[in-house]
Amino acid sequence: MDKVLLEVDKLSIWYETKKYIVKDSKLSISENEIIALVGVNGAGKTTLINTLVGIHSKYSLGEFIFRNEKLEFDDESFKMNRIAVFSQDESFRYWNFVEYMKFIFETYNIPLDSKYIDYLIDGFSFRKYINYMKKDLSMGNKKKFSLIVAFGLRLPFLILDEPVDGLDFESTAFLYKIIKEYKAYGSILMSTHVTESINESCDSVVILNGGKIGPKNQIQSKLSISDILYITRE
Repeated sequence: MDKVLLEVDKLSIWYETKKYIVKDSKLSISENEIIALVGVNGAGKTTLINTLVGIHSKYSLGEFIFRNEKLEFDDESFKMNRIAVFSQDESFRYWNFVEYMKFIFETYNIPLDSKYIDYLIDGFSFRKYINYMKKDLSMGNKKKFSLIVAFGLRLPFLILDEPVDGLDFESTAFLYKIIKEYKAYGSILMSTHVTESINESCDSVVILNGGKIGPKNQIQSKLSISDILYITRE
């Protein structure tokens, strides 16, 4: 049986007046697992991610277990072992990549592996942009700016929100490669609406539909859009 990295039980998330986005749901992620979070636009995928990382505060929780320890989402022992890359992120606009990278690695108190960072920079064809302010980068290069640092930390839990948005074909292929390689370091929860992303990099998929996080489905063969729709209706 796979060892559990993270388990959330009886999770409910809402906006004002308790309009539920997620209600009384469970999520379980194994160690060294790549899991896709799928749902229609507006289903609440980003809100779920925002809740996990402490941005969205309107939620209730039965129990949260991370690495065999009962925690809250805002506990330091969880926060220092996870990082998220969002689909759109305008933070650190006036920092260049080198400044941002040094700050994040110092914040997490993790030694910088220059060889691995160089591998990521070159894989994303990002070297000529490392001294640009983030605000001056294209959408795709802003995404690379964040992805390189997040992958470079090699934390136990990495969260990716629609990670292929804005990336060119070559960078998308490299992203799929490093997602699969990441299983040597930890687990990834990846929200996506791209079937290719699931087929190319994920072990399993969960559907967020009608306020419920569905059961985990192992990916045995390549999925089609109709397969995803079928799982959604189950």
